[in-house]
Amino acid sequence: MSITTAGRTLSAPMVAEVTATQLAPIILANLQFSTPVYLWSGYGSIGFGGVTYLGIGTLGTISPVEETTDLAARGISMRLSGVPTANVALALTENYQGRACTILFGALSPTAGTLISSPVTVFQGKMDVMQISDDGQSADITMTAESRLMDFKRPREIRYTDEEQQNLFAGDVGLEFVNDIQEKPIYWGNPNQTQATNWDGGDMTGGEPDGYR
Repeated sequence: MSITTAGRTLSAPMVAEVTATQLAPIILANLQFSTPVYLWSGYGSIGFGGVTYLGIGTLGTISPVEETTDLAARGISMRLSGVPTANVALALTENYQGRACTILFGALSPTAGTLISSPVTVFQGKMDVMQISDDGQSADITMTAESRLMDFKRPREIRYTDEEQQNLFAGDVGLEFVNDIQEKPIYWGNPNQTQATNWDGGDMTGGEPDGYR
């Protein structure tokens, strides 16, 4: 049994939990860096969806996830405090922009401390800008993420190059010769390809076209 509320499907256990007098909510963050990072707003480790989320306790904060009826693209910001300075270099060299980011809302059993049913996705988007504040001993890292709706505002550009093809279909071949073709002289109508010919078949020196000699 499930109940759909505000466009989201909530299982019966989740509905019972969020409507109870007491609630033990948690937030889970799925950040698809080159090595995916899974974090949640508690302590210790918790498993969901075949992966393990690491607890960050009070070191992590997430801005409110805003939803409106006007289909606006609302972004969020995530902040992680107390990052060792030695680990900041990893953040600086990470190719993070445009990678997927998912925020989920869940609840814990007050007695067993385990997840109640499946968490609900409350935000899906792409990582945008990272800001780092470093005091020499530890650092604060703030990451903004934009909603997937922002994709509708971007022009769709496709370049027929090997680099573009590899981004879309890694390992596919066929366009790796595009750059060579751009610089290669092609002599139309000249079998031995030793001299350029003009449009009517004559050579560039003014001789008669092939076939008239």
